[in-house]
Amino acid sequence: MDLYQAQIVDLAKNPIHRGEMADATVTHSGVNVTCGDHVRVYLKLDGDRVINASWEGEGCAISVAAVCLLCDALVGKTTEVIQAMTKATMFELLGIDELGPARVKCAVLCLETAQGAVGKI
Repeated sequence: MDLYQAQIVDLAKNPIHRGEMADATVTHSGVNVTCGDHVRVYLKLDGDRVINASWEGEGCAISVAAVCLLCDALVGKTTEVIQAMTKATMFELLGIDELGPARVKCAVLCLETAQGAVGKI
């Protein structure tokens, strides 16, 4: 399987949900020290349910595509569901079966960051 599938490349070139959210309920930042990817996740909540999600940051194609897809997936989810998400969730969103150890960190950075955000509540 080609690691950089068309969807990953397209999202890396044309990211969605990118930008600061001034009225976010909670934000959190994360860094992948292995490669320098960094992301800040913004979540707007209604009770314990995400009603909007966005992000800022820089990273490789996998990292950027992952955070774009995760922001889509988070809307409508409860904080409990978000805390239960795993790397398998990210692989499914990205449409991939596996990654090398260094690339797994790229794929899960945004999830760990979003989980850190909801953990603040």
